[in-house]
Amino acid sequence: MKTQEKNFHNKRRQLLKMMASAPLINTGLITAGVGFANAARAATSVKNVIFVFIPGGAPRGATSVSPDAAFNLKPASAPLEPVKNECVFFGADMNGHGHGLAQTALGGLTRAPKTIDLALGDVLGGSTPFKSIQLGVLSRDTSVSAINSWTRTPVITDPARAFEILRTGSSLYGTGFDQQQKQLSINLRAVQQLQQQLSNFASTRLQANQDAIAELQAELSPGGFGPDCDLQQQSWPTGSINPNDGQQFTRLWELQTNNAVTAIKCGLTHVVTMLMGNDEEDFVATGFNYSYAQAANGFPGSAEYTAYRAYLSQRLTHLIQQLQTNTDINGAPLLDSTLVVQVTNMADTSDNTGINAPFMFAGGGSSIRKGQVLRAAEHTQIMDTVALAVGAYGIIAPYSSQGPIPGVVV
Repeated sequence: MKTQEKNFHNKRRQLLKMMASAPLINTGLITAGVGFANAARAATSVKNVIFVFIPGGAPRGATSVSPDAAFNLKPASAPLEPVKNECVFFGADMNGHGHGLAQTALGGLTRAPKTIDLALGDVLGGSTPFKSIQLGVLSRDTSVSAINSWTRTPVITDPARAFEILRTGSSLYGTGFDQQQKQLSINLRAVQQLQQQLSNFASTRLQANQDAIAELQAELSPGGFGPDCDLQQQSWPTGSINPNDGQQFTRLWELQTNNAVTAIKCGLTHVVTMLMGNDEEDFVATGFNYSYAQAANGFPGSAEYTAYRAYLSQRLTHLIQQLQTNTDINGAPLLDSTLVVQVTNMADTSDNTGINAPFMFAGGGSSIRKGQVLRAAEHTQIMDTVALAVGAYGIIAPYSSQGPIPGVVV
């Protein structure tokens, strides 16, 4: 036993000598890699957030969207039936609402300097090529993402262009990201060298470090999430489509959904913002011969507003279902680790009110208590609830003086 103990201490001294000659390891980067991998998985199952902006609220606000006491859906949200058990419905009063103020949907023009998607991107996007991505369908100049009160982040409305940006993301990483990859590679080689020189007893102590570095490298690499994530070997998967053609709204949304799911699945970002149409609602969607704005303002009649809102609910259902059928690197549905947050800029376009505006959560795995209908005093409480769900509440600036909505995050 003494001989075995002596041999172990000799090996330990050799390990320390080698660590002294490997500056990157000596500065704690292996530990940092393990810490990063563990911290990214700690406390909550929510790792990703997709914000979906539906303009114009809904007829009578959340009243026509939120389920009744038996959790039966209303006409404007009926297409959510296949996924309703994944949802939490909110009615919330907006302390800033209306046309031209779309950024209030994500907490802009409130207490915090940035909208929540950009703020979360700063926290969650340190190891991804893109801190956040903004995608839209017929969204024109509208953006709900803002770095301050009035400076908004551009939205990509052409799905082909969005795919190309994702596909060539390696050229957009920047020197900091490339250096991080290089350091991880050096650390991994150093650990492998150390393992060859240590006894089995000591070697097992290094295995955790090696596994953590390899896992982190896989998450940092766009090609590390399986063959379908090697985007640099792929080309745009569909033919030409006019991104300004309203009759193609359904197809455009499907393509942008594919882009969003790919970005999350392949570790290109943890935060995506998606816009259905624009702030002024003057778009015509598939199957309609009048605009959303016309329907919301009583032309041809009030039923058309509900029909339009139901159509947009169907697009939201498509996104949620795609997250159910696509899996992460561990084979689990992406919806388990992704929180979908539907937001809006007012309660009801027809009377331009901000009282009882419709918001919604979907997904989020075991971290979210689903199957609820809740009322929030301020819509900014929903922003704080999202921050709490991803473990960022108290790290980013709060959006509401009242804090997160109780009983949502487990």
